[in-house]
Amino acid sequence: MEEKLLKVHDVMKKLNVSRRTIYYWINNGILKTVRIGNMYRFHPEDIEQLIASNRNVIAGSRKKILAIDDDILVRESIKLLLSRAGYSVTVVPDGKTAVMLARQEDFDLTLTDMRMPEMDGLETLKAIRKARQEAGKKLNPEIIMTAYEDSNAKTEAEIIGVRKFLMKPFELDYFFDVIQKNIS
Repeated sequence: MEEKLLKVHDVMKKLNVSRRTIYYWINNGILKTVRIGNMYRFHPEDIEQLIASNRNVIAGSRKKILAIDDDILVRESIKLLLSRAGYSVTVVPDGKTAVMLARQEDFDLTLTDMRMPEMDGLETLKAIRKARQEAGKKLNPEIIMTAYEDSNAKTEAEIIGVRKFLMKPFELDYFFDVIQKNIS
């Protein structure tokens, strides 16, 4: 009896992930493929094995990201992009709200803009760290995004242990690669 190969759409539905995530996994050797012409197909047992052995990779929808940016268009874009990639994304407009939320909830990654009114990205991350430590919660990886070159801010971010300092605008593939590599 011939085995029925799965299409990309079938795998997207089965794993509850986006097409972009499927192609990221293919390009990084996480997902085995069978090429038929110009189309990718997958053996069902390979998908089952991926689920069994890589629950954290598949569980992108369970990975929670806190994104902080004062620009509503950036916030909504990040939320849309990361949600489509299978992450649970909470977006907030400022550091004060982020600190309050981080005190109450656990996130697997914090993504913040650098230049914001009242509290900049570094001040926000420091306040989040303090709030989480006071609440007895673990610290999570942090990424700063900025459209402005500021060597002092970048140096300070490196000193305090921020995982990545992303310059806007960035290529989407690079953005997703940074998220995937730095999320806990």
